[in-house]
Order: sequence, then C-alpha cells, then structure tokens
Amino acid sequence: MRTPDRSCARTCVNECNAHVSWDTELPAELWLVVLRHMSLMQLRLLKTVSHSMANRCRRVLRSKEWQAWSVNDYALECEVSTQATQSYTLPMTVRFLDDHLQMRPLRGTIYRLKLKLVRRVKTDVRAIDSLLASNWSLFHLEDPGDANVPVVDMPIDVHGYGLCGSEYTLRRLLADVVLGESHAVLNHRAADHLAQRLCDTRITQEVEEDGTPSWGDVAEDGCHMPLWQLLHHICPVTNIGGDLEWTMHRVTHQHQYGRDEAYLDLLHLCANFPSLFT
Repeated sequence: MRTPDRSCARTCVNECNAHVSWDTELPAELWLVVLRHMSLMQLRLLKTVSHSMANRCRRVLRSKEWQAWSVNDYALECEVSTQATQSYTLPMTVRFLDDHLQMRPLRGTIYRLKLKLVRRVKTDVRAIDSLLASNWSLFHLEDPGDANVPVVDMPIDVHGYGLCGSEYTLRRLLADVVLGESHAVLNHRAADHLAQRLCDTRITQEVEEDGTPSWGDVAEDGCHMPLWQLLHHICPVTNIGGDLEWTMHRVTHQHQYGRDEAYLDLLHLCANFPSLFT
C-alpha cells in the first residue's frame, strides 16, 4: 500500500482549513478568555485580522478584568496619551479640579473655547500673538506685568449642573459645586478657600417689601485665581471602559515651556496646540 507523500498531506490540510472559519469557531465567551492573556501590543495587532476580531479586542481592552493588571493599565494609559495628541478636537470631554475633589470626579464637555492673549498693562498697546506657543509659557503668564487671558467664546457643559457661556458662569458653577456635598473637598475650610479662589464675585441685592428686586451691587475682590491657573485644573479625558472608565492623559512633552506636570491640561494644550483654543 502506497503511503501518501508530504505534499499530498499538506494539500489535504489546506483544503480542510479552507472550509473552516477559525474566526467563528470559538464561542464569544471563550474568545474573551483567550484574548485576556494578550498584551496591548498583541491585541492591537490582532485587531487587523477582521472586523469581528477587532470588536473582540476592543471589548477586552475596555474590560475591568484586563485592566486590573497594572502592566495593561499603564500601557493603555500611555497609549491613550500618545494617540490623543494626534486628534485633539472639539467637542472635548474634560475633568475639573481633579487635584481637589475627593469623591466622584466632575466632568464636562467643551463645545467651543476661544481664548486670546492681551497685555495686562492697559497703556501697553503692543499686540501679543496668541498663536505663538511660546507666548503661553509660564514666564509670560506668571509675570504680573505681562499677558492676560480673556475668553472670547465659551459653551462648556458641566455634566449634571449646567451649560456655561462665560468665564464668570463657569467660575460660579465650579465654586458652588466645591461648596456642595456631592464631590467633597478635603474639609470645609479648604472648600471655602478653593471656592473663593474660583470665584470671588459678590453680588448684593436689595429686595422690596413685595419681594421684587431693588438696588443691587456687584463687587470683585480680585483675589481669585487667574484664568490660566483655572485652565491648569481642567484636563482632557478619554473613555477606556473598565473601573476607571474615564482616564486623563499623561504628558508626553515634559518641561515644555517651563511645565513639569504628570497629566495634560488645557494650559498645556494652549502651549502645544494653540490653534485649538485661540
């Protein structure tokens, strides 16, 4: 009896494999178990195999089981930060006051934000180029006699609280949130101090006996943080699923224009992508 040679055997195997769809051979639950053992780099490569495989890989990447491993979580965070710099656009989801709020995070959506640089000294009529990244350096912003940052346009939705169309309304809303109980600052004294720095505008209102408004007055103490500092407390975030769900972006350009921060904020974006907000 003649034994088939290797070329014939290989042909038979190839013919059998041609009729088997390995992409659908395993049930969805088993695919997830297998893919959870893959690294981020391997999952990104597998996403190119097919549309269904890409969906499985995305599901794994966003799962809390895969992200529970620190090596996966850190790699994903760094990847998001690197990729995000290629596609910063509006509307943009952001996180407010992350360094101060102790409980659940406060998020919002920036639909439009237009800023410009002007001279702080009114007698200095020289124009400042807002599109020049170096003009957003801390050297200019921290100098009390140099540049100021006014808002030209601003619709910002603070999720669950309201839509702000000016610097004052954003400051007032954030100050009210800090003084509330939902997000909680370290203690009442710290909350009062932060709220005062966010918005020091005091509005007094006289009321007639019938309850109608009478004389009113608006006063600003001038001790709230400048807008460029407030921008420092607003950070872009990306939804990656898992327990954290929304993650901030690590800075991929440390020491740029005098900054040394762990996470990207709107001030970094002004200095590195000035056309986005100016």
